[in-house]
Amino acid sequence: MEVGNRICRDQSVRGEQAYIYCLKARAKRHHCLGYGTFSVDLDPVERYRKEYSRRVRPITYVPLYVKATALAIQRNPEANAILFRKLLGLRIVQFEAVDVNFPITRMIGNRTVTFIGTVRNAAAKSLHEIQDELAQYQRCPPEKSFAMRRFQRLSRMPLWQVRLVHWTMTRSPRFLIRNVGTCGVTFVEGDSGEHMFPIGPMSVVFGIGGARREPVVRGGAVGIGHVLKCTLMVDNFVISGLTGARLAKDFKDLLEGGSFVIEELEKAGDAKWHCTKHAASRTGTD
Repeated sequence: MEVGNRICRDQSVRGEQAYIYCLKARAKRHHCLGYGTFSVDLDPVERYRKEYSRRVRPITYVPLYVKATALAIQRNPEANAILFRKLLGLRIVQFEAVDVNFPITRMIGNRTVTFIGTVRNAAAKSLHEIQDELAQYQRCPPEKSFAMRRFQRLSRMPLWQVRLVHWTMTRSPRFLIRNVGTCGVTFVEGDSGEHMFPIGPMSVVFGIGGARREPVVRGGAVGIGHVLKCTLMVDNFVISGLTGARLAKDFKDLLEGGSFVIEELEKAGDAKWHCTKHAASRTGTD
C-alpha cells in the first residue's frame, strides 16, 4: 500500500514556541478575556501628528497609540491592575505607573523575530521620547537591549523552564513588572486586516487594526474619513464592563481629539498655532 504522505520533521516544543505556548495557556487559564470593538476617526489627529513632526520631531502613529493607551488607563487607574495567585488565594495588584508593552519585529542574526518591548511610565513621556525608544529597539545591538537579551535567553529554554517563568509571573508582581509592563497595545502592519484581536495575560490590551477610507459624521455632516478599527481586550476578573467601556471611550476621545499632541505642541511654544487651528476646526474651515 502506497503511503500518501510522510513525516518530515518532529521536534520538541522549546524556546520561543514554548514561551508563546505558555503565554497563551496562562492567558486562557488564569484570565477571563472579554472583547469589544470600536472605530476611531484619525483625520483630526493626523493634522496634529504632521505638525508635531514638522515642529518637534518626526513621529509615526505608534507613539500616538502607546501614549493614548497609557493616558486612557491613567484616567481609569483601577484598570492598571493584574490578577495574581498568592499563598492565601487570589489577589488583584494595582500598579502606580502605566508601563505599555508593544510588539517589535526586527532582524536578529539571520532571522526575523518578534519580541515584546516596554515603554515605562508612558503617560509621563513625550511623543518624541516614545518614538526614540521605539527607534532604539529597532536599531540597538541585541546585547544592549534588556528585551532582546531576555528574548535570546528564552529562545534557549526547554518547555519546563519556560513554564517555571510563567508560573512565577502569575505569583510575583515584582518579577512580572521587572520583565514586562502593566498593559499592552498591538497592531496590524498596514491595512490588511480590519481588527486585531489580541490574546495576552494582561488586564488591558488595545488591538489596532487596519485604517480605511470610510464615511464619517462630523458636525452633523457626512464626509469621508480615515477610520481606524480597534479592539479592546480586558480581563473581566479584574475590570468591569463599565470600566472597559470608559477605557474604549477615553482611548477614542484621546486619538480623535489629539489633546495630548496639542499639549506638547503648546509646550514647544506653539500656543498661537493651537489657538488658530482650534478656531478653524470649530468653524469647519480647516
